[in-house]
Amino acid sequence: MTTDRNHGVAKRRTMGVLFAGICLLLSGCGFHLSGVGEHQQFPQSLSTLQVRQENVQDNALKVEMERALKTQARVQVVSGPQSTPVLTLYDERSETRAVSVDQNVRVSEFLITYHLSFDVKDASGKELVKRQGITLQRNFSFDKNAVLAMEREAQEIQARMRTDAVQQIIRRLAASKS
Repeated sequence: MTTDRNHGVAKRRTMGVLFAGICLLLSGCGFHLSGVGEHQQFPQSLSTLQVRQENVQDNALKVEMERALKTQARVQVVSGPQSTPVLTLYDERSETRAVSVDQNVRVSEFLITYHLSFDVKDASGKELVKRQGITLQRNFSFDKNAVLAMEREAQEIQARMRTDAVQQIIRRLAASKS
């Protein structure tokens, strides 16, 4: 009985050492879990921002941008008339076009294109970050037997593209010299 217990303790100890070793190796190569340690260092001039939008599909982009600024860049996001720089999001749009058809001349693959642009101006209107565009594309295979599921998947792809665009904006603002 003590042999079985000793064997169990030794096995747990070995597994613990193995787990700790793997964690050490992963941390040594720069691996980190998504969302951990992803804080971006912004220029001091952009430590407080207002977020506005023009010609944008809905409020989801602004909400996601504000959340990312607060959590990933530790930027204070303010609203209303203030003497702070303004990040403006422009012309968000998604387009879907057919890129291939099957033997029955039915669409089998789409290309979804997502585009938006942004700039940052100070309170007096002086450009701090020049207007830049972001364009993302994703292929999407269509299954005629699951039309409703395909529609939902296309919406999810567009939402992920919006998130990717927000992340690109965060990285570009962090890299700016403003």
